[in-house]
Amino acid sequence: MFELLLRGLAVLAEVLLELVFGYLFYASGWLMLRLLTLGNYPRLPLRVSDPMAPRSSWVSAFGVLCMVGLPLTFLLFLYG
Repeated sequence: MFELLLRGLAVLAEVLLELVFGYLFYASGWLMLRLLTLGNYPRLPLRVSDPMAPRSSWVSAFGVLCMVGLPLTFLLFLYG
C-alpha cells in the first residue's frame, strides 16, 4: 500500500514538474526570441497547449539555454 502511494506521488510530481518547467522554459524562450528578433519570431503564440510539441520545442530549448546556460557561462567566466 505504501509503495503504491509513493508511486502515485512520484507520477504526480513528474507531471507537475513537466508542466511547470515546460511552460516556464517556453515562456522565457519565447520572450527572449521576441526581444532578439524585434518581434518577428517565433510566430507561435505565447500560450500553447503543448510547449513540447515539435513546432514549439525549439522555443523551449532556447528558454533552457537562456535560463540555465547563460547564467552558468557567466559564473564560469566570473569565477573560473
